[in-house]
Amino acid sequence: MEGMPSGGALDGARFVSYTYRSVCMRNGSASPPDDHGHPPGAREKLLGAAIDLFTARGYAATSVREIVEHAGLTKPALYYHFGSKEAIYLEILREVRLVMDEALSRLSSGGGPARERLIRFAVGLFEVFEGNVSAARFMNAVLWGPPQGAPPFDFRTVHDAIRAAVGGMVEEGIAQGEFGPGEPTDVAQAFIAVLSFSMDVHLVYPDSSPGTAGLRRTLDILFRGIARPVDQETPR
Repeated sequence: MEGMPSGGALDGARFVSYTYRSVCMRNGSASPPDDHGHPPGAREKLLGAAIDLFTARGYAATSVREIVEHAGLTKPALYYHFGSKEAIYLEILREVRLVMDEALSRLSSGGGPARERLIRFAVGLFEVFEGNVSAARFMNAVLWGPPQGAPPFDFRTVHDAIRAAVGGMVEEGIAQGEFGPGEPTDVAQAFIAVLSFSMDVHLVYPDSSPGTAGLRRTLDILFRGIARPVDQETPR
């Protein structure tokens, strides 16, 4: 699902702040641990700065000095929270995966007709994407850019989780007669293609973004189909 805008940290800090709060709540902690003299919010600032720089320049071309300067901090803060450039890179990827896993779990649950569930899933995932555009740009840079000696990350696990969630709902719709007969894998692929391209347009041409309303309309077309029934075709 598919570039770095000018300016400083955008939603990168908001993204890491959300994931950090979610970890604290899951661990039963109401607030983050003591930073041992480091400025409040230093961890989130470092992660936001690293997202910006890794996206814009790549892993190899980004130094620890540049990350801390972009965050308005010093090297000891980064070494305290992460230990190394490699570690902060891997932590970004880990937190992106955490957000994705939580979103997929939440959006895959709930009852109702398969069509409603699929639309709810797509719209919900698009909203998560809209709130984490800097992280999405980073993930695309990692996925499509040269390795540059960066630590490896298995993107297949993320894609497989999305395909499994969508495929399961499609299979249920076919089994219950809500959808016509077809290969569930192919239907799921078409559904994901609509969602993925909508995200791409939002990233590259934000002024022309379909938004959730446009995504709903496109998915409605997918569900209805665009071919005329044979008995309604215009004679040639």
